[in-house]
Amino acid sequence: MRLELLASLTQEKGPFVTVCHDVSRLDTQASHEVQLRWEGAVRELTAQGAPPETLEVVGERALAPSGRSGRVGRFIIGSGDRVLLDIVLPDAPLRDQARYGTVPDLMPLFRWLCSSTRYAVVRLDRMGADVEVVGLFGEKAQEESVQGTEDIVHKFGGGGWAHRRFQQRIEDSWQRNASQVAHELESIVRNQRPQLVLVLGDQQAITALTGSASHQLGERLVRLETGGRAEGTSAELEQQAIEEAVAAHVRRNKQDLLERYTAALAKQEEGLDGIAAVVDSLRRGQVDELIIHDHPGAEGLLWVGEQPLQIGTVREDAVTAGASDPQQQPAAEVLLWATLGSGGGITVFADDEEVPVELTDGVGALLRWSDPSTPHSAAPSMPGHGEGPGNTGP
Repeated sequence: MRLELLASLTQEKGPFVTVCHDVSRLDTQASHEVQLRWEGAVRELTAQGAPPETLEVVGERALAPSGRSGRVGRFIIGSGDRVLLDIVLPDAPLRDQARYGTVPDLMPLFRWLCSSTRYAVVRLDRMGADVEVVGLFGEKAQEESVQGTEDIVHKFGGGGWAHRRFQQRIEDSWQRNASQVAHELESIVRNQRPQLVLVLGDQQAITALTGSASHQLGERLVRLETGGRAEGTSAELEQQAIEEAVAAHVRRNKQDLLERYTAALAKQEEGLDGIAAVVDSLRRGQVDELIIHDHPGAEGLLWVGEQPLQIGTVREDAVTAGASDPQQQPAAEVLLWATLGSGGGITVFADDEEVPVELTDGVGALLRWSDPSTPHSAAPSMPGHGEGPGNTGP
């Protein structure tokens, strides 16, 4: 997972205030509850040394209306007297978190990002389609309707030569309308880059669309068995089908990543695990994808300086990397920050998510390149769950 939105963060100077909390307003008492949550966060952050000016600007955002109904969360990063990032999450976080430190705490954000994907929903009939693109944070990135130019689309009973000819005209109309929808979807895929295009509605129209799709569109198309444009469609069943398709896509991507990781470890070339090896490779700019198992009880600290790659398992390593006054921060926070700063991708496995390979210290990495000085670990020999960063287990 790479996110351009976050790339500029690593150019900012800390220390940072990071807040992720529930801002749901489900009833008349909700605003008061959001206020109480923020007051609790202020007490936490003040105890950690956060300055009043940062708490003030972050608080203004934390208490402002989110613009969304239902259960929602808010993820905010501030430094000095500025808010650097403010994202509304489409669900409340697992737990409220408030941190002040040399690096921001990005785990709550990546915990969500690595369970989501950008997708398009296409509600199709024989005349055209309604298209909705949904972003990584559940926001509607684009909405439009595509109306075909052919309006002879319904078959009738009967027989004979004229009837067969008329039926052929109808099927040709379906195909031309489907081609127009496909053409518009090609443009959406190029511009919005959804990873999935979920198609619901008339099955014959879906078949026609599939036949008109290019390879780039076709490899993203997923046919759902419910929903569409027709009246009486169950919105609840449609949403359930969409969520299941997104979850299945995320699982497949993670499984593919783990297969690549296991193969790389076995070859002792472009894969490694364990916190010390990953830290060393991050400093050298080798990490292409960080793999980390999010563990609420994880312990362990790393040293980090003013720049993301000034890191070390001991203070001297961070100083050697250029840090003038390195500080200790939770290992997961430092690893995510360093990977972001090096332009690498990040994949987070949640605490309750099955990880069918052993991750020493709960951390592994796929590398951009490898050389004889790259530290490697043996390939995992048995399934299981890795410990959190910094823990070596029993």
